[in-house]
Amino acid sequence: MKECLYCHRQGPLWFPLLELVIVLLAIIFIWVTIGWHVSLWFLASFMVLLAILFWGLAVKVNMLEVRLSFGVGIINKTILREQIAKVEQVRNSWRYGLGIRLTPHGWLWSTSGLDAVELTYHNGKKFRIGTDKPEILLNILDPLALNGVKAQ
Repeated sequence: MKECLYCHRQGPLWFPLLELVIVLLAIIFIWVTIGWHVSLWFLASFMVLLAILFWGLAVKVNMLEVRLSFGVGIINKTILREQIAKVEQVRNSWRYGLGIRLTPHGWLWSTSGLDAVELTYHNGKKFRIGTDKPEILLNILDPLALNGVKAQ
């Protein structure tokens, strides 16, 4: 990737703790109700896989593109900056949840919080990037900033 104008990894601090609690409670419940079973290993493996895939959202912006990746980077998306017509700061409803979601405002990629930056493409479609630093990301992604001109 070219020079990174904005590089930020947002990781939910609550996710590893929540995962640990859920796995432990599920193991105890299954162990008490049906005894030691192979399903315990499947459940624990599934939760670990989720943690690896979704533990944080990395956003990297250079002059040509925006790269998003969850966890270790297997789940990723690249958006060319030339596709972006408009950028604005928004606040998501708590009902939209976390992770990768299809909302009434287009796709949302988020790991924690409600703040986001909404990208509107030239074709009218929208995409939201959840972030804990929306002002900084907004200023970096402003289409006019590509040409060295700042919007008034």
